[in-house]
Amino acid sequence: MFDATLANWVGEQPGLCVHCETCGLALALEHNGDVYSCDHFVEPRYRLGNISERHLSDLVSSEQQQQFGLDKRDTLPAYCRECEVRFACHGGCPKDRFTNTPDGEPGLNYLCPSFKRFFHHVQEPMRLMTVLLGQDRAPSELMQLYAARDARRGRNEACTCGSGRKWKHCHGQAASSALYRG
Repeated sequence: MFDATLANWVGEQPGLCVHCETCGLALALEHNGDVYSCDHFVEPRYRLGNISERHLSDLVSSEQQQQFGLDKRDTLPAYCRECEVRFACHGGCPKDRFTNTPDGEPGLNYLCPSFKRFFHHVQEPMRLMTVLLGQDRAPSELMQLYAARDARRGRNEACTCGSGRKWKHCHGQAASSALYRG
C-alpha cells in the first residue's frame, strides 16, 4: 500500500491495481482457457474470450477490455471526482463500489472513509519522500528525519499521531521499546 501510495504521490504508475487510475492489467485466465477482464470479475459479462479461439494479446487489447479499464475512471461518482485524495485513491477497486455517496449517488467505494483517513494521515511523509526523490535521495532517509524529531520531543508532549495521549504513553513507548530490543 505504501509503495503504491508513493507512486501516486510522485505521478508514477503504482504497482497495485486498486489505486491505478484505470483497470485492465490483472486479467484472469481460467483452466479451460477462458479469459476475464479481472480476477475480481470472473463473470459471464466480463468474459473476453478463450485463448484456444483468439490470441491472448488480442483479448487483452480488445475494445471490451479497454472499455473495462476506462470504466474505472469514467464511472466515478461526482463525490469521488471532486475528492482531494482522488489522485492517490482513484476510487479504489470497482468491485468495492457498492455504497452511495453522501448525496445519494451510487458507486462509492465502501472503503472511502478509510481511504481518505489513510491518505490524509500519510500526507506529510509522502510529501517529504517526494522531495527526497526529487533530490535523487532515498525515500528511506525519512526515518532519519523522524528520529531527529523524536529525539527533540519531550516525553510529556502530545503524541504526533493525534491520539491526545502523551508521547511517552503512545508512540514514544513503542520507540523506547525498540531501542531496548535493538
